[in-house]
Amino acid sequence: MKKVVVIVIIVLLSISCVMQAKTGKNKKPLWLENPEKVYSPQIYLVAIGEGDSRKDAENNAVANLSRIFESKVKADETTTQRYLELTRNKTTTIEDEFNVETRVNVKSEQTLYNIKFADSYTDNLGKTYVLAYIKRMETAEIYTEKINNNAEKIHYFIDLSEKTNDIIKQYAALNAASTIAAVNETLIEQLNIISPTAKEFLELNYEYQKLKNQAAEKAKNITFSVKVSGSILFENTDLKRDDDFKFVRYTFDLKVVDNNGDTIISLFEKGKEGHTTYLEARERAIRKIGKKIKKKFRKKLTAYFDGLVM
Repeated sequence: MKKVVVIVIIVLLSISCVMQAKTGKNKKPLWLENPEKVYSPQIYLVAIGEGDSRKDAENNAVANLSRIFESKVKADETTTQRYLELTRNKTTTIEDEFNVETRVNVKSEQTLYNIKFADSYTDNLGKTYVLAYIKRMETAEIYTEKINNNAEKIHYFIDLSEKTNDIIKQYAALNAASTIAAVNETLIEQLNIISPTAKEFLELNYEYQKLKNQAAEKAKNITFSVKVSGSILFENTDLKRDDDFKFVRYTFDLKVVDNNGDTIISLFEKGKEGHTTYLEARERAIRKIGKKIKKKFRKKLTAYFDGLVM
């Protein structure tokens, strides 16, 4: 009888230990309840994310962290892409970029650097929580270096504009400088949140708005002419469909040539559009061509100007 009692006690103790272990595992950590108790606001910027998986929780944490940086100063996608091209050099590699920084582009249109992930926790329902953080001092050094490097490139383009008498190249150089300066404005705003003290020590020696105004003034004085030659062909097409839709295939080839006869922009597109009549299908095709020309022409023209000074 005593032997049976001892066995029962051992089993009960084992069950108790297992329950305590599970309870300890699922107990909410302090950083989830009060992150400032674990990550001092003087040292860290933190945000917590949640999701059905670790990856979802990380994405949510980054989105929450980005809200701290909400700003009216944002670089659009075109500016960001031009910035990457204008500041790229022969020694820069993709591996170098990812070793130095963690670039995360979220819905808020903020691109943040040096985001890291610390603790994670999964509750009894399978919901995962992750803490994302930015270490202020460490990240401020990264931002300061990037801003200063950008400032050097900006002054390079300013000097380039002053050393040439070609007004087109003057505009191209100032436009490139103002593009990089636009990205720097966002970085400076972010640095001010990460470390206001670090921002106070920046010595940029240029004015963003002044650069924009100078580039705009040069653009007004550009008077070179171009000849646009091209062709648009339409062809009525029967796609053997059961409905009454009519289709038109289109092809257009456009070239922009400067006074020397050199082609500076070339566009070629083809496609098809449909409607209830061939006339309506043709009109729709013309509208589509107009949209494509407007979008791609601007992009190629910008690339042309950038190519003059890169």
